Amino acid sequence: MKRRIPRERKALKLGLRPRFVFTVTLALASVVGVAIVMVNVGTAEITRKMRGDLLSEAVVFSNGDFQCRTDESRMEVHPTGVRVIPFTYNDFGKGRAGEGTLYSYESTDEKGMPHRFELRVPEGEDATPVLQSLMVGVMVAVLVAGAAAALWAAEQVVRPVHKLVEDVRQIALGNLHHRTMARGPGEIQLLGWAIDRMTQSLREAQETKVELSVRERELELAGGVREALLPQGTPLIEGYDLGSSFLPSPRFGGDFHDFVERPDGRIGLLVCDVGGRGVPAALVGATARSYLRSELLRVGEVAESFARINRWLAGDMRRGMFVSAIYALLDPKQGLATVACAGHKIPLLRVSASDGNLRVVHPDGIALGFDKGPVFERRLQVVEVPLEPGDRIVLANSAPVRLKNAQGEELGEKAFYARVRKHHVADTTQFLRTLRRDLEQFASPAGFQEDIAFVTVRRSE
Repeated sequence: MKRRIPRERKALKLGLRPRFVFTVTLALASVVGVAIVMVNVGTAEITRKMRGDLLSEAVVFSNGDFQCRTDESRMEVHPTGVRVIPFTYNDFGKGRAGEGTLYSYESTDEKGMPHRFELRVPEGEDATPVLQSLMVGVMVAVLVAGAAAALWAAEQVVRPVHKLVEDVRQIALGNLHHRTMARGPGEIQLLGWAIDRMTQSLREAQETKVELSVRERELELAGGVREALLPQGTPLIEGYDLGSSFLPSPRFGGDFHDFVERPDGRIGLLVCDVGGRGVPAALVGATARSYLRSELLRVGEVAESFARINRWLAGDMRRGMFVSAIYALLDPKQGLATVACAGHKIPLLRVSASDGNLRVVHPDGIALGFDKGPVFERRLQVVEVPLEPGDRIVLANSAPVRLKNAQGEELGEKAFYARVRKHHVADTTQFLRTLRRDLEQFASPAGFQEDIAFVTVRRSE
């Protein structure tokens, strides 16, 4: 099985350093090779020409009429027996004078006759200027070739770098979807990949920033809506102790509670559950509260008021959204509460002072907005609940019974009802405080998962 080479290591095998070294070495090797050939050819040509000239001059000197003066004191004998003697000459006919070397060799033939051979070789022309010219030409050729190789190597780097600069300019202009077309040495490719990763990180950061900004605006809007959904105050009724509590959670929604003070002196206690979370649920809750409040303020039958509210909401509700409500219209003079339930899961809780028992009041009804009229009106049931001295009634949304502890266990209806029954004899302020404490102690360290709303009233003894 072949080992896979990481892309970065693979790219570095064709990096700038090996590519530059290879290019320059190849160029210099080529230039040096050409220079050697040029020097060899030039030197051979100069040597051949000078040797021919010297031999021609030697023949002329050896057979011509020249006044020569040898210097026997400087004579040297070659191992071959040839005597090498410097001489000076003067050619008056041509007006030329100079120095040379006499090569003299003596031998005897078969008959013992001596023979002498002499060759006078004048000094030839100085080859230094010619060789200097040749070397200058070779140097110029090397410089030109080296410059060309350097330009070519630089172009291999500059061209992809220019492309990367243009890519960075596009990214700087805000085009975070731009991808680099990195071509060239390994370092250039690595730089291109690094720029692409940086661009992707910037794009993700920008998207996250936009999402956070939208989320912050949603939180701000929903927070404002949630504040607007809370009642402005708690009514004061002689002989009755009213109160409410709203325990917010990070997962804001549209659940709300309210007090409705009617002109005829009766007081409406209202708690609503709104399906969904976030801004849509908050807006639905605000719309439902507006309809409910405006209609329930009117003096009329509770069933007729809920029927009109349902017709209005049915036209505005988006598919999948719902609003459930539990409503108790308290008549302080008669000590009587008229109760209606529109699909609310948590019934009205009534704790009797006479026996301390808790009873649930859960009239029939479907949630607001599901049906445009006939089914809702047929199913809606309204009942009357007496409120004796010392009795307490509690209206709540469904969040308390769905409250989870650290082990993920829900509080449930029975445990919630037991806590209501346990604290019912306290005044309303203390009742709400202790009930909140119990819920906080049960909840997980993360706190409440949903907004919790209570409305309660206790008739004084």
